[in-house]
This record gives sequence, C-alpha cells and structure tokens, in this order.
Amino acid sequence: MKICLVGGIYNKGGARSNYLKITPETTLETGFREGGHEVTTLSHYDEADFSKFDVVHVHHLSYGALRMAGDPSSTPFIFTPHATSHMAAGSLSRTRRVAMRYVFSSVDAVVSLSNMEAEGARQAYSFDEAVLTAIPNGIDVTKYNYRRDNRAGQGAPWQMLFSAQLIPIKRCDVLMRAMASLPHACELTLVYQNPQIEKELMAFAASLGLAKRVHFRGKVDPQELAGLYQKSDLLVLPSETEALPSVITEAMLCGLPFVASAVGGIPEQANRFGVVLEDRSMEKIAEAIANVFDNYGRYQADGEAMSQYARETFAIPMMINRHLALYEKMIGVTPRRHTSKFSAPRTLARVAAHWMGTAGPNKVAAAL
Repeated sequence: MKICLVGGIYNKGGARSNYLKITPETTLETGFREGGHEVTTLSHYDEADFSKFDVVHVHHLSYGALRMAGDPSSTPFIFTPHATSHMAAGSLSRTRRVAMRYVFSSVDAVVSLSNMEAEGARQAYSFDEAVLTAIPNGIDVTKYNYRRDNRAGQGAPWQMLFSAQLIPIKRCDVLMRAMASLPHACELTLVYQNPQIEKELMAFAASLGLAKRVHFRGKVDPQELAGLYQKSDLLVLPSETEALPSVITEAMLCGLPFVASAVGGIPEQANRFGVVLEDRSMEKIAEAIANVFDNYGRYQADGEAMSQYARETFAIPMMINRHLALYEKMIGVTPRRHTSKFSAPRTLARVAAHWMGTAGPNKVAAAL
C-alpha cells in the first residue's frame, strides 16, 4: 500500500523533527514500513501530488488538512485531529471553527483516540457518510514493564510524578497548591519536553515553601522515564484538556497508580483503574491524592492487573493493524470532498495562500 502521512512532526521535505522522538505519526510510519508498505512523510507545507497514493492521512488541523480537503485527486482523505477542542465548537476561534467544519465536511474517515471523542465530534459536526472510528495510540510495551521499586511512603516521603508539557492547561500550579495542603510528607518530580512556564513554576513552588520538595527534571529518555514510573508512588495529571495521554498508559504498564482529570479519553483509558476526577478543583485533587496514600495497599495490589490490561489494549501492533484495516476499507470510495456542499473552501484557500505568501507557514498554523 502507498501511504502518505502528513503531520507537524515532519519538517519540510518529510524529515522528522527533533522536538519529539516518538509521536503517533512516527509510530505509524515505523510500523507501516516494517510491514512492507511504501510510506511518504510530508510536512503540512510540502507540495505533493496526492493522486500517487492509496490513502493520505493528515494529523492535526493545519494547512495540510485544508489543502487535502480541497484536493482534486480521488485519493481517500483520513484525518486525526489529536485534540478534543474540536468537539466544543463554541470554544474555537471563528477561523479555526470554519476550518474544522471545512475539513470535517470533506474527510472520508476521522480517527479519534476514544469513543467519547468520536461521539462528541459526531454531535458537533455533520459527517454524513464519513467513517468515524476510535483507535487509541499505541505504546511500545517493551519499554515500560511492570515493576515496583517504590517505597510506598515507608521510611521516605511519598514520591509523586508529573509527566507532561509545562504549559498552563496542564495545571501544574494547581497540583502544587494541592501538594502544599497535604498533611503527608511528599515530593514531586516534574518531567517535561516543553519548559514554557518552567521559571514561573519554580518561583511559584518557592512561594509555597516547596522549593526543596519539587524537582524539575526536564526531558528524559524512555528508559529513564520507565525507571521514574517504577520508583514513584503516584502519577498525577490534573490537566484542563487531553486527548489520550500516553503518560497514563505508560504508568499503567509499570503498575503505577494515578490521579487524573476526567477529560478527553482518560475515563476510557483508565478503565476501572486509578482515580479519575470530574471535579478538578485543588481541594478535590488534594483529597484524591491523600485517599490514595491512605489506602495505598489497595491501589498497589491492582498494579499487575492494570499493567496486563494496558499491555493488551494499547500495544503498537493493535494501533498499526487497525489503521491498515481502515485504509483498506477506504480505498476505492468516492471522496466526499468531490460532492461536499460546504461554501467556504475557496475563501479558505485564498486566505491560506495569502498567509503562505506573506507570512509563511508559522502564520498559517497560528491563525488556524
């Protein structure tokens, strides 16, 4: 099969960015190549003759998704938003809302990361005959093994772990306030790729008297991260929004209990394990953490079953095979973009071309 993958992880010419080593796009790319398929990778701004491919799969809403939505070829268009914000159309800017409607009116299949995301998209937008399917991201289960090297609060402070980008929507400040209110002796290690608000959070931790108890670890490789999962007592992810965070799956594989927001696909991802919070206030986060610490034996006893569930549900071969089955189903269908009645494509195309000509691709991505 000739597969084209378009995504933000790819630089001009299709080379992988060094910003992140592993993403859903690169996982698919590697799996498809290993399966003997011909894979072409492109940035959102690469020119291409899409008629040469059996399927084109675009990841994230950006210029490449708009362009494929108006492409004259007969190649099926698969789209993965990698976000749940598209389900709440009222929260989007007008430009982005129109762009999302345009893309969704033209896709042949949408891949969501959870059933909840797929159903939310169905309610917010019109898909007609498009295929909506939920395929969770796959994790290399060989890198995250069930193992508990933690002290469970015995003779040492409880060890909490936060692994995400240091950006406001991850609500690390709320986690720190919750930590400061706990009666338990505990420490927090922060692992992150994006240090956007690192300095602000360091100052905030100091203002709460947590400077010596909050450890800013920064970027680590998968082997180091697996060790942190195994040595920590609890993962906490109090995010405002998520799609299907890999850190939850990785923690589950290592048997690490977690407290996380009930956003995006996390409730499905968690199944019966961990603590998933509808109320994400500082008080409820602190209460949930304290409850886990006070009843730790019960949560730790679930670790092996949780790891086995994650191993069976989120392994990479499952992700690869389900995508290939979807692609095969799409080959030969009449593209919806050829019959779409959406009225904005020409306007969007002119605006995108203007941005590309006067401000470059970064302006396009920011505006969309």
